[in-house]
Amino acid sequence: MAKTIVTHHSPDFDGIPAIWLLKKFHPDFTDAKVAFAPAGGTYNGEPVDSNEDIVHVDTGMGRFDHHQTNDFICGAQLVYEWLVKEGYIKDDEAIARMVKIFTEVDHAWDVYKWPEPASDRWEFNLHNIMVGWKMNYPKQDEKIVEWTVHALDAVYKVMQNKVAAEKEVEGGKKFKTRWGEGVAIYTANDAVLDAAMKGGYAVVARKDPGRGYIRVTGSNEHNVDLTRAYEICKEKDPDATWFLHASKVLLRNGSTRNPTMKPTKLELEALIEILEKA
Repeated sequence: MAKTIVTHHSPDFDGIPAIWLLKKFHPDFTDAKVAFAPAGGTYNGEPVDSNEDIVHVDTGMGRFDHHQTNDFICGAQLVYEWLVKEGYIKDDEAIARMVKIFTEVDHAWDVYKWPEPASDRWEFNLHNIMVGWKMNYPKQDEKIVEWTVHALDAVYKVMQNKVAAEKEVEGGKKFKTRWGEGVAIYTANDAVLDAAMKGGYAVVARKDPGRGYIRVTGSNEHNVDLTRAYEICKEKDPDATWFLHASKVLLRNGSTRNPTMKPTKLELEALIEILEKA
């Protein structure tokens, strides 16, 4: 029999992530129907967890509802822990970190514990965008679930790249510049640039092993100026396309925004030497 996942009407950033987790990681729920009940209620008023093909999340006071406790937990976290226990999720740091955010949001940490909670930047977060969707499309619960599930797929991809990037930065080639420590990495994962900057490095260089492009980012906090590095790169490989951003902290030899750019023949070792002397 086909599965049905039930959450409450006007679903929130607990019920929908719980739905997403089941559909994403449990093969029996991939094509599950989504249904809605009054908050705290159950599907057609049936006893919660009485039918193995009807699973309630964030409502009904069953195994995937947390409203019967004041513990720091949420419905999505209960679903996640069950999927881990059953072996459907294994060693996935990206998912573990996402679930942590689901729980924090469900306990209103974004209102009183996250930094600068009144900042407008938080209105761009998915859980607040959902509020806007609900105002624009009232009582269209199916649409809100569909959109949020697609958005969570995108967030998951970003988190996978982020987790991988942090590990790649840790194992990257470290070097010294006049602005501070730099790190160089052979990888197709562009997320290493942000990961290195957030990790406190003054300069990060990435060479795409497949396309051959080189991208260098410097930190504004370290007063990096890549002008001289840009000039040396042009001298050493004039046939390649080089671009220095007006900020002087972005040196690019390749970009998805400009597919006509020609990759450089310079390898990372040569670029490190340039950055050490620039």
